[in-house]
Amino acid sequence: MRLITVLFSSLRLVGSMLATAACAKSATAPPAGCAPTGAGVCYYVDGAAGNDANSGVRAQPFRTLSKAAGVVNPGDVVMVRNGVYSAASGGYAILVLSRGGTASNLVVFKAENQWGAVLDGQNNTTEAGVSFGANYVRVEGFEIRGVWHYGVDMGVGLTGDQVARNNIHDVGRICTSTTQVLSGIGLADDNALIEQNLIHDLGRYAPGENGCSPTNTYWQNHDHGIYHQSGNNVTIRNNIFYNLVRGWAIQRYSTAGDAVDNARIVNNTFAFPNPNREGHIVVGGTMSNSIIANNIFYQPLTAGIWFDAGTMTNVTVANNMTSNGPVNFGTLPGITFANNLDNTDPLLVSPSGSNLHLRAGSPAIRAGLSLPYVPNDFDGVGRPSGAAYDIGAYQFK
Repeated sequence: MRLITVLFSSLRLVGSMLATAACAKSATAPPAGCAPTGAGVCYYVDGAAGNDANSGVRAQPFRTLSKAAGVVNPGDVVMVRNGVYSAASGGYAILVLSRGGTASNLVVFKAENQWGAVLDGQNNTTEAGVSFGANYVRVEGFEIRGVWHYGVDMGVGLTGDQVARNNIHDVGRICTSTTQVLSGIGLADDNALIEQNLIHDLGRYAPGENGCSPTNTYWQNHDHGIYHQSGNNVTIRNNIFYNLVRGWAIQRYSTAGDAVDNARIVNNTFAFPNPNREGHIVVGGTMSNSIIANNIFYQPLTAGIWFDAGTMTNVTVANNMTSNGPVNFGTLPGITFANNLDNTDPLLVSPSGSNLHLRAGSPAIRAGLSLPYVPNDFDGVGRPSGAAYDIGAYQFK
């Protein structure tokens, strides 16, 4: 699958710097060491000291991501050491995944230190950060920045892929009037898991921003944190979204009319408005047997979720909290709303400093649904830590 004002630009830059620092302190690093499964082995990549003629073991790391991607088998883990990694000249993506695993033995590409391995698009000269072309692969712990189309491209026809604990930002920061959707994650993968990611500061330039003069209004609503085009049995949990002013944090829609079944958008925290469009989430098209629950919508425009158009069947919207306005703007037949908290301040620690943890006394504490498929929070703290689940990406300790 290769498939929005100057004021906000400066605010976004400041917010990005503050938030990255605040969230970096709270994000839990990937498990120490390398833990392959089944018959898997450990490989290492070191862009500074490695050599692709090496064996790839700890003391003899490969130099390039492409070398590791070309030799992995089910159960293998690739540990990527600190450094800035870029695409080969003319390459579509920085990390291209063509060999996968199985449901019980994933292939894992993991930054050795949280966000220490950086996938850098070199000022938008590369289209994507990560391109999934194989099943059952997990990409974990990277900083992904500076690409023009997708931070992560989770392609059509795949299954079982996972994107976890990454810091995805500054995607599509270009002057363009393209009809293409520029997004942190482009999702069309069945049985996908997107968890514990920090997704922020995305999308094309507005009029006057860096001298840009777009010929249409796509800068208001065309670029998203996650663009969920297709893919059934998808779980989006424990992610943090902020400063997404060129579209929605999550858009569920398909220009091709693809339906989605069993989507779970749960225990995420969304912060700050797109000044041009309602909601942090927009839902359109056909959706069935799905749930949007336990999410915090902090300062959205008008409402947390915009139900635009389409056919909904057995869709549940429950136990969400919206700081201002209702949880939903618009509704459609087939949606059940239950126990949502409208116009309720979640009492976050420091939104202006982008510390989105819950304060003591927050009405989000113990106010969520108990969801067995959300076993922990953004920091890795187990859920529940008391009598019930908290709302949002963080569980209050």
